[in-house]
Amino acid sequence: MNTFLVALLLGLWSGVSMVLNLTGLGVRTALLSGVISGLVVGDVALGFEIGATCLLMSVGYYTYGGATTPDYVTGAIFGVVVAKNTGSYDVGLAISITLSLLMTQMDILGRASTTVFQHLADAALEKNNIKAFELWTVLGTLPWILSRFVPVFVGILLVDQLEGFANFATSVAWVSNGLSVVGKALPAVGFALLLSYMDIKKYWPFMIVGYVLFAYMNVGTIGLALVGAAAGALYIKGGAQ
Repeated sequence: MNTFLVALLLGLWSGVSMVLNLTGLGVRTALLSGVISGLVVGDVALGFEIGATCLLMSVGYYTYGGATTPDYVTGAIFGVVVAKNTGSYDVGLAISITLSLLMTQMDILGRASTTVFQHLADAALEKNNIKAFELWTVLGTLPWILSRFVPVFVGILLVDQLEGFANFATSVAWVSNGLSVVGKALPAVGFALLLSYMDIKKYWPFMIVGYVLFAYMNVGTIGLALVGAAAGALYIKGGAQ
């Protein structure tokens, strides 16, 4: 698939999913966006890996009171594309982290721009012009769409410009080793944050079972998730009885 088509598809997904997320559907996640990006570039496994890592990094972040947080969803999209183009997971992850932080500025711009449409809608409502009110309300989604579509579309079109950075990162030993360490450490930080939300003193048997399955029986992430879901269902069912 050529670069323009990849940029268009992922840009549209990023913009439309942002609006869908505002409706409460909750489809705009780092994991789902990573998998969709993997489908587009032809490497679903890579998309799952980058998306899952970005999802773990996003744990603990939430837009309380409209606060702006790193956009790890957009970061996951770029991470997958860069990792596919460069052949390096570590470089892709480094790019995803950097762009997730830079996207906070686009989020602020998108939020601020919606006020223009809001004031126009208020003015229409004062005149009891319901059709104009509805139109300006719907158009108020444009800043949300464009704040995600434009960076993804333009960024992927220019993704080849990252080749110089990729060559530098993979050829210089200390940079390559550093990216590798960061790439392996971030999932651990994400799991640590997840564990901090759990009542380990009460649910420690589940943690031990999960550790044994992973460390000694080589059960994969999906297998662990299925076992955890089954164990949780049995626990809840037993407690209800």
